[in-house]
Amino acid sequence: MDIFIKLPVILVLIFIVVSLFQGMYYLAKDDGKNDRTRVVKALTIRIVLSFVLFTLLILGYLSGILQPHGV
Repeated sequence: MDIFIKLPVILVLIFIVVSLFQGMYYLAKDDGKNDRTRVVKALTIRIVLSFVLFTLLILGYLSGILQPHGV
């Protein structure tokens, strides 16, 4: 049952990292002639995915599926 929260959390984390590297690539390699907003779009997607991740973590905690543990 907990796979329904843990799998989306992992997938969103992967998409956040992909979007971060995509923004870094556009920042480094774009000449700015074609589409100047690609960096902003990639980083906006990353921010939205971060909010989705935060929401999933809160929902998982409140539903009792995700439990904190001491380190």
